[in-house]
Parts: sequence; C-alpha cells; structure tokens
Amino acid sequence: MDSSRRFWEILIGLFLLVVGFGAFFQNAVSALIILGLGAFLLYRQLGNQAEVQSFLNNLSQPRERPRYSDESPEPERQSGAEKVYAHALRAVERAGLSPDDVRVLPVDIGMMVFRSDQDPVVYRTQPVPDDADYVQPFVQLRLPTKAVGRIKFEIVDSDGQVLFIHEDIKHLERGRNLVVPSARLPVHDAHVMHREWQIRISADGTPLATHAFGWQESDTRRVRRHLTEDGEISNEMRATLAENRLQKMSLDDLLEFQDENDPAEQQRRAR
Repeated sequence: MDSSRRFWEILIGLFLLVVGFGAFFQNAVSALIILGLGAFLLYRQLGNQAEVQSFLNNLSQPRERPRYSDESPEPERQSGAEKVYAHALRAVERAGLSPDDVRVLPVDIGMMVFRSDQDPVVYRTQPVPDDADYVQPFVQLRLPTKAVGRIKFEIVDSDGQVLFIHEDIKHLERGRNLVVPSARLPVHDAHVMHREWQIRISADGTPLATHAFGWQESDTRRVRRHLTEDGEISNEMRATLAENRLQKMSLDDLLEFQDENDPAEQQRRAR
C-alpha cells in the first residue's frame, strides 16, 4: 500500500473517531460502529509507536504537491543524432579492424565528384560517373579526444595500381571531424573502370578504412567504346543501331566528338 493511500486512511480514521465521539450521546449504537471503524483504520495504519510518531511528524510538515505525468521533466535531448553509415563500418572491417575496438572510427566515407564548373556531388555507395572531371575522397572520423596525426588517402584502381596518394597533417578535435585531402584525381579515358576501385585511408601508417566503389558508364564513353580508332562504327554498334532503327543523321550526332581539325576528316566530309 503506497504512502498516499495510507495517509488518507489515517485521516479518515481520525475523522470517524471524532464523529463517533460526537454522536455517542445521541445514538450509542451508531457511535460505537463509527468509533470501531475509525479505530480499525488507525490500528491498521499505525500499528506501533514508531509509525504513530512518523505520522505526527508528517502532519507537521507541508506535503509536497503530487507530480503528475504531464509535469515530469523532459528527458535531456541529444545535440544532434550521430549517424554512422553502414558502408563506413564495412570499410573498417575491410581494413581488418573491428568497429567496436578502434578508437578512431570512420563514420562516413565516400567521393566528391566534380564536373566542369558545377558544385561537387557526394557519392557514397552509388557508382561514380566515369565522365567526371575530378574526384576527391573524404572521410569523417570520430575521436574520443583531441589528436594530431598524418591522414593519408589512396585511390587504387581495379588492377591494383595506386593512382592517387596524398597525406596531410590534421589537427583533429574530440567528436566528429571531416577530413578531405588538399588534392584531387583527374579522371580520363585511360583509366580502367570496368571493376571496383578502392579508397584506402590510414593515420600515421595505421589502416583505418578500405572503401570499395564502382563506376557508372556514361553515354559518351559508351559510344566511344563502340567506335574504332579511325572513327568507323564497330559491328556491335551497327547491330544496335539497326535494332533501334536510327536514322542516318543520328550517326552524324554520334561522331560529333571527332577532331574537326583533322584534314582527312574534313576532306571526307567535303565530298
């Protein structure tokens, strides 16, 4: 039985005793019943001297106003939810580490893609367009305390060749730190892009993450792949054009990227 109910039963018992004594000379039977009920309530709640003294002390002190559920203090809100990307944790595991054991944890990793004068676009798990002008890796590291170290980025192609390597000294704060190398990798047609590449990140020689990413073939590269060196259309491309029933003028559109300054090409077009 909680303290609030106990308190009210004691007050009711006292009230019944007072009423019983007052009605004793008017109706003795009713007064005895009321007195007996009041005495029973008091005896049940105040069975010993210590409890009586405790009850009297409580009466002499102001009772705290009961707090209802809608007055409960709100739980402390976190200052922003710390999102940890699943692909970043996989990159940690691919580097041979356990995300539960490392002190410097990569929580986000990916590539910034630059095209002409447009703003960069972030790619995490989606294939990177192969018609990009530059790519620049990034990583977000979570640290338990401040630290200073050399953060190295490497980009490795599908043949295992390291095409990009850059290392900077970084002053890292406690919590999250966005780290971006101060260099970019130019993208050109000579790169082999038919299989996955890797972004390798290390700190002071210790591996932190290995992130795999793929390439998405653009329309321009797809057309170039079906053209021979002299500008003629390959048999595979001819079959595709026949299936799609393209007009002859569409072929000219496909050949627009050829060098207009080529004398042989100009002579052929003048005929």
